[in-house]
Amino acid sequence: MLLALAAAIGCVVFTASILGGFSREIERMAFGNYPRTLIVRPNPLVQSRAGPPSLDDRAWLESELAGVEASAAWVAGFASVRGRDETRNVPVFGAIGDYRRELDAELVEGRWLSEMEVAGLTRLCVVGPGLADFLGRDELIGREVSLSGARCEVVGVLDYARSRPAGRFNDAAIAPFLAARRYFVEPTPGVEAGPRDADWLSFFMEPLTDMELTRYRADRLLRKAAGVPLSRASPYQYDNAEAAVRDQLQQRDALSRLLWTVTLAALLTSLLGYGGIAFAATAARRREVALRLAMGGTQRVVLGQITLEHALVGVFGSIAGLVVGLAGAWAASVVWDWPVRLSLWAAIGSILLGCVIGTTLGLFAARRAAQTPPALAAKG
Repeated sequence: MLLALAAAIGCVVFTASILGGFSREIERMAFGNYPRTLIVRPNPLVQSRAGPPSLDDRAWLESELAGVEASAAWVAGFASVRGRDETRNVPVFGAIGDYRRELDAELVEGRWLSEMEVAGLTRLCVVGPGLADFLGRDELIGREVSLSGARCEVVGVLDYARSRPAGRFNDAAIAPFLAARRYFVEPTPGVEAGPRDADWLSFFMEPLTDMELTRYRADRLLRKAAGVPLSRASPYQYDNAEAAVRDQLQQRDALSRLLWTVTLAALLTSLLGYGGIAFAATAARRREVALRLAMGGTQRVVLGQITLEHALVGVFGSIAGLVVGLAGAWAASVVWDWPVRLSLWAAIGSILLGCVIGTTLGLFAARRAAQTPPALAAKG
């Protein structure tokens, strides 16, 4: 009985742990930090004298907006790079501030650009793994590469990005903002940009921040600074990942329902097996129960004893199932390289489920046993 109930609870715990990690990992892979990141970029559909956002706007908004953990400013473009056998145009990004959040990758060689370096004009860069392969990884750290004719010393090599938005940096070079704007990024024809103008600003917000309210607040501040009334279109865009997040959550929920259906089928099968074993075990003790009744025992005492036994089986079976389910989820996470997450309420719920199941089935089995006629004890 204990094994049957532990198997049922273990199925529930295993699935809840995997789905908890699955939910978090899918959102992280698909969106990285963007669900709680405010992105400010020029609106290409609106002609405005405000111009693109600047480094000054970044500092100003960071002080005015509530709940900002960190921020960064970016400039993007392309530069010609000579590899082993060919020359190609590769993306070049200039960054200032907490740029590492958007890269969403670890270093495999070298070091990061320091805070002082990204704020200056140093000709240093970190390259993505695709660009590193193109350049040749042998003794790449410390080598100077040519980005559209300007020399840049490679100080670090990134691993592949862990989220889809950060994949744009896999084949790119990341340099200090001012250096990229001045030396490495080829100007876009017909677009005038000052040395402090950014292609976009990123503000990383605290958890549970109301992103809709934050976008509204940023728009009001920038409109006021640019002299643009609410009756006119905003000169800036504020990227909204919520629509894509909702689509992703719908896909995740559909898959979760499928997995939960399979789990509930396994749970029902295990519970039927547990119920059959419980009734069979109680039926095997009918002569023992009849003898106790014949010796003066009451149905209430028999009912209480058998119900308590099954309740204890429910408690210990639930705890065993919790341990087995977590162990299975941990093993799966090691094999699949997937995170495991089980909420406290799910763990408590699994134990309560086992207790309720054990007590309920025990109550039915006890009532049946308590109705055993005492005359059965006299039969050999």
